[in-house]
Amino acid sequence: MVRLIPMTLGMDLEKRWHQVSARFLRCALVMPILFFSTQAGMGQKSPQSFWELRPESMDAMLQQSGDDTSHRYARLRQYFGDLHCRAEFMHAQSIPKGRGTNLECVLPGDDSEQIVVAARYDRRRRDVDPAEGWTEAVMLPLLYNALLAGRRHYTFVFVELSGSAGEQMFLDSLRKNLRRLPKAMVVLDQLGLSAPWYCTPEAMLLTAKGRERAAIQKKLLSDADFTVHLQGLVSLNAERENFLLSDANMMAAILVYSVSNWNTRAKADNVRQDFEFLAYYLCRIDGRLIDPPATASHP
Repeated sequence: MVRLIPMTLGMDLEKRWHQVSARFLRCALVMPILFFSTQAGMGQKSPQSFWELRPESMDAMLQQSGDDTSHRYARLRQYFGDLHCRAEFMHAQSIPKGRGTNLECVLPGDDSEQIVVAARYDRRRRDVDPAEGWTEAVMLPLLYNALLAGRRHYTFVFVELSGSAGEQMFLDSLRKNLRRLPKAMVVLDQLGLSAPWYCTPEAMLLTAKGRERAAIQKKLLSDADFTVHLQGLVSLNAERENFLLSDANMMAAILVYSVSNWNTRAKADNVRQDFEFLAYYLCRIDGRLIDPPATASHP
């Protein structure tokens, strides 16, 4: 008989469980959500009511998909479907002049207010990133599947962006949207090279709305610090200018990425570590952001 141990906390639960406060006990219990059992098949529901995925299935998903953006898009659409994003929650956003298609998968919560999780899926040649932009794109359907396990307060929107044109179209659609902007945005880039790093754009404090965004951004960072501490990871909060963050001053946002470090473990292990961090982190901020930023305190 195989003992099934949730991986999301990334630690020995018997030694570390006391570190989780009672306030987040529910999150810690239902969040693990995607662990790697040698007896589970992709999309098979276990008696514990969370999804399982074979390690070889995840490794196959992470294999490079070549240069063709349309092929990458088709694979990501299939992955979201395989990992239980239903057709009515999957939306394509065509970019003018044949410059690709953005893909959105919505994960409803109790509140219609949104937390956006975004990544680019186009191939970007970078010396320190052998996957060339594919790892963070694959992370989105994995996280979508993970968050299915528990009840969510906010609605999560996972957005696969087709290059810089897709970024711009997505941001323009947010600006033109008459509804309230997303509560927060989590941007993923260049994952799988190291333990997660993270940073936020500079806060704009000129208006009441700007001060509110700054308070949420501070909470996003403090929760990232808490998450790496809980998982026993070593990470730095470094300033980094990257895609989307230059335009994210209209909302609270955080960039999660990894840096080149050839002394770390194999890439597959880094990807699992990044997944564990992100899955717990998204679950945590879903509960933490409910409180008014001015009154919330770090545990």
